[in-house]
Amino acid sequence: MRMLPILLLVLVACNAAPNLETRTFALQHLRPEDAATMIEPYVYDQREGAPGRITHTDQVLTVRETRDNLERIAAVLVEYDKPKPWVRLHFQIIEADGARAADPRIADVEAELRKLFRFTGYRLLTEAVMSGTARSDVSQSVGEGDGQFFIEVVIHDVRTVNDTGIVAMQVRLRSLIGLGLGSQINAREGQTVVLGNTQVGEGPRRSTVILTVRPELIRS
Repeated sequence: MRMLPILLLVLVACNAAPNLETRTFALQHLRPEDAATMIEPYVYDQREGAPGRITHTDQVLTVRETRDNLERIAAVLVEYDKPKPWVRLHFQIIEADGARAADPRIADVEAELRKLFRFTGYRLLTEAVMSGTARSDVSQSVGEGDGQFFIEVVIHDVRTVNDTGIVAMQVRLRSLIGLGLGSQINAREGQTVVLGNTQVGEGPRRSTVILTVRPELIRS
């Protein structure tokens, strides 16, 4: 009989709701909705008697959780709330034609072109270099006259994985005479990616052009 009160006390202590604290985090670079998704695993909104909670407004995240979880959340935000690196995009517009002499300006990609297509030869028409960062739109016009092209890029994300940059982007190529092409890719830093090919021009001047891109992270 003497053990019963002690047992009840132990049970009450075990079932007691944890103490929650509220902390506000000012975000510098992460979008609040992205940060909220990132820290969800540390916020127990189904906890009986003391549910955790996340709310956010413009660049401010407010979290109600245990002190330990708040410290974990703070560490996550310190690690990921950083400026996204800038990326430099090197584009090449290549014409597939009957040229038999190799073009040294596209030597690094010609072997890949021959795997993907069956044209006799390839030559570089024009190049473009564009820069941007995550969630930015960039565009550039290259060439002139009937050989004018428009490159439009939406950079969705730029991130580093094991010291290598990964760029998620959507690219569109348009010409004054032709249908153009579009592609959405994840490209590794230093990797030359063949985005596709399209027909441009009319009649005897009709030809096939191929678009490639090589991203390079701009490191300070």
